[in-house]
Amino acid sequence: MTGRNQSNPGEFPQYLCKMCGKCCKSITTEHTYEELEEMTKNGSESARVFIDVFRPYPGLKEAKKHVPDQVEQILDELGNKEGFDISKVTFYYCPHHSEENQCGIYENRPECCRRAPNNPWSCMPPGCGFEGWQFEEREKIKREIRKLKEYLIALQAVAEDGMVPGKDITVDELRKIIDKKISRWEKYGSRLW
Repeated sequence: MTGRNQSNPGEFPQYLCKMCGKCCKSITTEHTYEELEEMTKNGSESARVFIDVFRPYPGLKEAKKHVPDQVEQILDELGNKEGFDISKVTFYYCPHHSEENQCGIYENRPECCRRAPNNPWSCMPPGCGFEGWQFEEREKIKREIRKLKEYLIALQAVAEDGMVPGKDITVDELRKIIDKKISRWEKYGSRLW
């Protein structure tokens, strides 16, 4: 890995990476390996890239040998989810990651590596340089969703005949649009924000 300089505003802040290599040694997804293979057969480019780049550990025990604190943190977080099945969790490692915490394909690394963590709720290793960034991003998203909800409530109060004032849209149609935006973050609690 190279370049730890602060990037331009609006760009992903890769400079926050402490280059500990833990996320390269303990990757998991919400999908099983078999699901990723099926997704690849059905044309999912992101699934194809993932299984082309990363290799699954033979089992949980092997993953814990390499990055025990990260594996435990992920299992603890997943364990809080309804319907969690530990047998469906697969941990992966990057075979391009060196003992010196260098990336052997840095210039050609996939987008999932260029933008890790891929969202503010990604479970990153304890002490990760992205902790503050993730917190700030989560709060921004929560504020945006609250504003959408407040806007909808305000419009409902002034809507005549169910129409949004000054727009050619009903309050119900607007609610569906807002619900769709909010649903992206539903698994993180957006309905309650």
